[in-house]
Order: sequence, then structure tokens, then C-alpha cells
Amino acid sequence: MPEDTKDIQIAGCQVHLTYQALDDGRWTVVGVVRCGIEEQSVATGPCATREAAEKDALERVSKVLGNNVDRSTSRVKNRS
Repeated sequence: MPEDTKDIQIAGCQVHLTYQALDDGRWTVVGVVRCGIEEQSVATGPCATREAAEKDALERVSKVLGNNVDRSTSRVKNRS
């Protein structure tokens, strides 16, 4: 059986999702987020449907991307 995967781009970062059907009919998704030289993984717990597992994975990816800091923007306010 071929691997069930999807490659997407979110906020300029590559996201690779791998879907896994469990024996009990539920689904999990493992995602790998690649931004520049950084790579981070996320995984869902068992979900009732493939779509629910994908939604959970994308929410987790969004949290990972939300934790990135744009290093070209200073968080220190300059006093004029």
C-alpha cells in the first residue's frame, strides 16, 4: 500500500503530513514542519476521521509556526 501523504506550504514553510489509518478505524497524522534550517515534528492522537486528524495536525502546525520569531524585526522599542 502506498504511503498516504500530503505536502503543503504554510507561511513560507514546507509541511509534510503523513496519514496513518489505525486498526480500529481511527486516524493519526504525523507532520514535519521545515522553516529554513529548522525542522519540527507534530503528531495527533487517534481521531475518528481522516479529516479530523488533518484538522488537528494543521492546528498543531499553526501553533509551531506561531512560536517562530521574525529575527528581522526587533522586539525592543526604540525611543526617539
